[in-house]
Amino acid sequence: MSELALRAPAFRTRARTLTWALGWWAGGRLLVLATAAVVDAVGPRGYTGGDERGHALGLLGAWDGRWYRTVAEHGYLLEPGRQSDPAFFPLFPLLLRAAHALGLGWVAGGILLANLSFLAALVLFAELTRELFDEAFARRAVMLLAVFPAGAAFSLAYPESLVLALIAGGVVAARRDRWLLAAALLAAGTLARPETAFATIPLVPLARRSRRGVAWGAVAAPFAALGSFALYLGATLHDPLAWTHAERAWGRRFTPLGLARAIAGVPQAFASNAWVVRDIAYFALYLALLALAYRAGAPLAWIAAGALIVVLPTFSGSFHSINRFGLLAPAVFWGLAALPRPRVVAAVAGCLLVVTVATLPLMFP
Repeated sequence: MSELALRAPAFRTRARTLTWALGWWAGGRLLVLATAAVVDAVGPRGYTGGDERGHALGLLGAWDGRWYRTVAEHGYLLEPGRQSDPAFFPLFPLLLRAAHALGLGWVAGGILLANLSFLAALVLFAELTRELFDEAFARRAVMLLAVFPAGAAFSLAYPESLVLALIAGGVVAARRDRWLLAAALLAAGTLARPETAFATIPLVPLARRSRRGVAWGAVAAPFAALGSFALYLGATLHDPLAWTHAERAWGRRFTPLGLARAIAGVPQAFASNAWVVRDIAYFALYLALLALAYRAGAPLAWIAAGALIVVLPTFSGSFHSINRFGLLAPAVFWGLAALPRPRVVAAVAGCLLVVTVATLPLMFP
């Protein structure tokens, strides 16, 4: 039997998975884009600004999308004691600037980058899931990831979809012994969101089996990327920790008792913004889904990485935005895929996704 004939079943399997991912990407993003267009037409306006109201899908460029556009247009500026843009990592603004150079508007470029990146994320996540579980499980996980309510952020002019693609792609590359590619993808992901560094936890067992220096280089690559960003900030702003100092203006300061502070501060947080209930609910949901993923057979290293992605932000003393941070933990969606009646879950999730987009003008994503 020829080598081509031997590879044909694997090729057909991947083609089916790719088609499945493409279909669910189109369906899920249609829900998001259509809802955003309706909100633009009839409201509510909420906290959206003039830049967003001038574009039919401008809602998807609001909130932190403004900060990423500012970095793309003007670079970094640290304003001590005030909210400032070094808190936003550079890869997404760099890509946004490149898209603008090709003729796209700032808002349109950010939305297009995010949504195309999400297609790549679904495909690579499907491949990773298929290798760890099986094709049927991968399809369920992709379906639920595509319509997950908090996944509205994957269509915002934010880097989350890009980072998920780079995490999944980096680990898939490592599993195939393509360590230089893995290092490049994970380093790039870290320059978009620092949570990418937690993807090194599942890489450690692979590096041990490989016993190659380049494998350990891939494990170290995200930390080298963090160091390079610090060097850049030191050279341009004379403060290598400018990104952490900028975070403090948002009330985020990491301490060993941060989680206790976050819990103790819930009544006060609720009094100032009742939407914190949403993030607390997602916090509990993510932990429950990680437990389900472990029961479904997800490797412990992935559960540990997911737990760090979900729990560590609370050590800044706040639950805010946990719903979005948890999107970067692939094991969360393996737990979701382990739920019974996945199509019913997908239908409910799709409805909640519409609600999430419709209320974006009223609350921080």
